[in-house]
Formats: sequence, structure tokens, C-alpha cells
Amino acid sequence: MCSYIRRVYKVKKFISTAILVSIIFLNSNIGVIYAAESLKNTNESIKYPSYSDIFLGYDKYEKFNRKVFNLNLRLNKMFAKPVHILWSSIFPNPVIDALSLAYQNIEYPKRLVSSLLQKDFDAVRQETKRFLINTTLGAAGLIDVAYKVFKLEAYNEDMEQAFAKCKMKCGNYLVLPCISSTTSRDITGRIFDFLLNPSTYIASPIAAAIKMGLLINRTTVIQPMIRMVESNFSDPYDIAKKFFGVDKYIKLSNYDRKKVLENLKDDYDEIDLVLNQEKKELLDVKGKINDNSTNNIVVSGLNDDELKADIILNNYNPQHPVTDSMRTALFDLKNERKYFWSEFSIWNRCFIKQLKSANIEISKGRKPYTFKYLLQKDKKSPLAIIFPSVGEGVENNHNAIIAKLFYDEGYSVMIFGSHFQWEFLKSIEKGHKLGYIKDDVQYINTMINNAISYLSKKYDRTFLSRTAIGTSLGAYSVLFLGNSQFETGANNIDKFIAVCPPFELLYAIGEIDKIIECWKNYPNDYKEKVAVVAAKVMKAYNEKDEYSKNFNNLPFSNYEAKMISAFVFHQKLSDLISTIELDENPNKDRKEIYDAIYKSNFGDYMSKYILVNHSVDELNKATSLASISDYLISSDNYRIFHSIDDYLNTKGQLKELKKYCDNKITFFNNGSHLGFMYRDEFINALKDEIKLK
Repeated sequence: MCSYIRRVYKVKKFISTAILVSIIFLNSNIGVIYAAESLKNTNESIKYPSYSDIFLGYDKYEKFNRKVFNLNLRLNKMFAKPVHILWSSIFPNPVIDALSLAYQNIEYPKRLVSSLLQKDFDAVRQETKRFLINTTLGAAGLIDVAYKVFKLEAYNEDMEQAFAKCKMKCGNYLVLPCISSTTSRDITGRIFDFLLNPSTYIASPIAAAIKMGLLINRTTVIQPMIRMVESNFSDPYDIAKKFFGVDKYIKLSNYDRKKVLENLKDDYDEIDLVLNQEKKELLDVKGKINDNSTNNIVVSGLNDDELKADIILNNYNPQHPVTDSMRTALFDLKNERKYFWSEFSIWNRCFIKQLKSANIEISKGRKPYTFKYLLQKDKKSPLAIIFPSVGEGVENNHNAIIAKLFYDEGYSVMIFGSHFQWEFLKSIEKGHKLGYIKDDVQYINTMINNAISYLSKKYDRTFLSRTAIGTSLGAYSVLFLGNSQFETGANNIDKFIAVCPPFELLYAIGEIDKIIECWKNYPNDYKEKVAVVAAKVMKAYNEKDEYSKNFNNLPFSNYEAKMISAFVFHQKLSDLISTIELDENPNKDRKEIYDAIYKSNFGDYMSKYILVNHSVDELNKATSLASISDYLISSDNYRIFHSIDDYLNTKGQLKELKKYCDNKITFFNNGSHLGFMYRDEFINALKDEIKLK
């Protein structure tokens, strides 16, 4: 009886403290900078908006936040990750998913109270139905019968959303030990979520053990996200802050609900009608690049209708060039990732988990470069060397898919990241600026040779036959590698395969920069547009299995696809520029760096870092595939796969490329830039090309 009274007293004391803290936060005058105000006041020199400022406001405690963020990463690596690996190795994916559903079912009271405070009676009805159905028919919530049978979508409401509806200000962005990203309103919401969780009031050793297990189970799902952030971005803190801000806004606006998204008016394509009427122009790097580029080339004897496709993609149903390009995301390992055991389980032996990592030195005194590989048991197996698109790291998903295609054909595989990427920059000679391919290719060659030497010595291999393959900028690099070998008479690589290389780099950069600045067409409500598009991306990702079964087209307009592509392209540029600046001056203020980054596009990068050492005419000629025409015409050791509607190339450029390559290039009738890679026609054509004689 006495122990019971003590527990009640502790609960009451906790509630009193929570209410006091809440009152303090409710009276806080600190708010966020909203998109309309933020973007109305932007300078014309801004090339891309800061998601952090738009969704979270000024980062007042950034220095403190960064220190705690780095501490959290270390704590995760030392303590949380080993526990999650152990948990994932004890319980397979179906058990982890079932426990997550059960815990979500227990949290029904917080969703009910939150919905009532928001006067969202549709959510009240939906969540009550789900709770009753899953508690009874779903074995206490272990099975989501409500969704699987009755198609009742879960509404992920919490108390922070209720406080936001009550006009409580967000407060400053904070990173706290173990809690990670949060705000004062978010902390208040978490306190009340805790108080509304029925399991809070069950006190016993067994209950404590169960709750600890459920906590480990819930947090296990964050490990893939942590690894993705750490391995793909030069500044994990910055990207985590962006993701947190956008995700919070999506939930507060109910854009995570299927019904809300479907009822939104889509007026993006009205903008595209205007954008598509714009005349295509070459990138003008501060007015220095003239109009005598191959962008306007007219090849003798070729008319517009004479660029014929070699392979027809039946039932492709093209949408828009940029949207079609995004279909490259459908190029996947089919059921390879749908594994009985979690990605972090020691029992998971899918292809990606079998890939090994190794470090090599490219330039003396610089950071070792990490690449991945997987060798065949046969020591006489040929070697495939794989390069991804612009800015992608070694963890790139397409790398793994292409690697498996080669591995299944009997090749050993070696995977690198893009050469135009922050990790590669940190591994080569200090002061070198990436972008002038004639210089970059020397470091790429060194990287390949050192990696081959490492594997040859460690595993006693000779790799008598070698094939290099790349996509987009990786394809561009592969062709210049072939030319370098052609000019020097070397024979390190026997075959080169290029998928959608840009013919003229400066033209491709110009098209990318147009996409990066597409946000300016909707400056006053850009915040809303970003949140809607991000919500659509998450929805498409969660339903990716359904898309692969019944795919017709992507759920994005062309303008939405441009917004997604703009974020991806500019983030890669941001990673590279910040690495350059911090490499030169490690103590440089990050705010100053990011202020400059948001005023930069790829054209500005070329102007600032490359044109310092090269004239415009030299750059224009040296970075075009026309500069390696002798190799393309004379050699038979390469194959190019391309699309006749690639938006990073003009018809004139593709005709010129066809003139050089003749039957060594294969054109698809659709797919834009890499958007045909998921199709069986491409996969089969690639398999025919790499099939061992």
C-alpha cells in the first residue's frame, strides 16, 4: 500500500513539473521565420533557399547544437548501434514490425486527445475505429487489420500538433543528448505524450523490461537513416536539421495523410507551360561563354527526324523530361532488399551486405579513399569498375544494382563514388578544384590503379580483363578515361560502358541551374510547395512495392520533379563547396560558408573555382565530348546507352555524338536522363554487352 502511495505521489509530482515547464514554453516569444517573410526579403543573388531557415528559423544555438549532435553520433556508434544490431539479430523483420504496430496501438490516447484539442473529429473517428479493430481483430495491435482489411489509414497525431494548433510558438531549434533534434514546443509535446501513454503508469520490473524492449524496437528503425546521413553528406548536422524541419511541417499540416494530399489542387503544371516555352540558352558564366557552342550545332546531312531510336520502350507512357528522368529510382534490386532479417542483422546476407570496404591512398598525406568490392571465388574472373552519377558517394544504390548485374555474370566488382564529390576531393591533392576533366582524370586513374593494386596484392589476383561502367557524369568520366588510355597507349581497362553521358558539360550545367532556380516561380508560398512535394516523396517511398507492381507513371508533375531534382543537385553542390572552403580554412565560420552556398549554382562554382586557371574557350572545348572525338571515332572498346529525349543534351549534340560513335551507341526512344534503366529492355541490352564469351 505504501509503495502504491509513493508511486502516485511521484506521478503527481511529475505532472506538476510538466505543467510548469509547459507554461514557461507557452509564454515564450521565440518563433520561427516563415517562408513568406523569409523569401520576400531574399536578395536577388539567392540561387537556392535555405530549408533550415524557412522551416526552423535562425539557428541561434548552432555551435552548441553541433557539439551535442556530434556527441550523439558518437554515443550512437558506441552504445545504441550495437544494441540495435543485437536486437535485429534476435528478432526478424516481421517481429520488429509487429511490435512497432503494438506500441503504436498503445499510444492511442495521445492521438485521441491531440485530435480532440484540434477539433479534428475525422481523426477522432478514424483513430478510434483503428484502435478498436486492431485491439480485437489485430491481436492487441500486432497486426494492422484496420489498414490491411478496412483501408483505414493511420493518423499520426501527437500533442505537439495540438499545441501548434493552439498557436503555441515553435521555439528555437535544439539538439539535446540522446533526444537529438527538437524544439521547445516539441519537448512540451513529448512530455504530454509520455503522460498520455498508458504504459507510463505500469510500474514493475517485468513492465520496465518490456518497455525497454519496445523502446529499442522503436529506435532500431533510425539506424539506416543515421548511416545514410553519415555516409552521403559532408555535413550530417545540416541535412538532419533540414529533414527535421520539413518533416515537422508536413505533420503539422497533415500532409502525411493520403486524403489531404489527394485533395490538394495541383497547379504546378500551369507554371511548366510557361517554363517550357522559354528558349534554351547556354549557361552564361558571368557573361563569358559565347553562343558558338555545339548547343547550336547543325550536323551536315542530318535532319531532325533522322535521330532514330534503336530500342523502343513499349508502353512507357512518358510524362515530362525531368519526371521521366526520376524513374531511374525504379531501377532496383527487385526483392533483394526485402529480406527476412533487418538490414543491420548479422544474419542478413543480401548482396549489399556482402560488399566489403577498403581504404587506399590517392594523394600522399590526404585522407584515405574508401571503395567497395566483392570478388568471385574464381581468381581468373574479370573485373567491373563502377562509377555513379554526379555527387553520389560509394553507398549509391545504383552502384550496388549494377554491381550485382555484373557479379551475376561472373565478374568481380569494384565500386567508387563520383569524382565530382566531397569524399573524393578530401582524398586528392589539397588545392585541386574538381570540374576540369582533363586534370581530374589523372586522379581517377590513380584511384583505379591503386585499388586494383590493393586487391591484387591482398587476394593474389591479376584481373586480366577489366570493364569500366558509369552513369551520367560517371559515364562522362568513363569516356574520358577511355580517351586518356587511347592517348597514352595504356591498356589498363579493356572496355568502357557509358549510360547517358552529357555531350557538353557546360550546357548540362546550364540546364541543371535552371532546375535549381525553379523555386523563384513560387517565392511567396514556396514553403508550402516544398512540404507538399516532400510528403509525396515519402508517400511514394512507402508505397514503392506497389509502384513496382502496378507502375504507370510517377505521382509528380514536372514542376514537382524539378523541385525534387533541385534539392538533390544543390545539396551535392553544397557538400562540395563546404568541403572546399573548410579544407582551405577549417576555422571558417559555417554560416558565412552557407550564405555563399545559397548564392551559388553550378555555373557560379565553375566561374569561381575553374575559370581562375582556364579560359572560357578552353573550358568550353575541353569539357565537351567533341574534344575526344578521335577516340570515339577510332576505337571499338566502348558502348554508349542514351535516350533521344535526354534533357541534359540537345538533339544537335546527340546527332553529333551519333556521328562520332556510329553503331557503338544505342538510343532508347524514351527515358530522358537515365529514366530507362529500370526497364527490362535496358537491363537485357546491358547483360548482352557484358556477357562473358
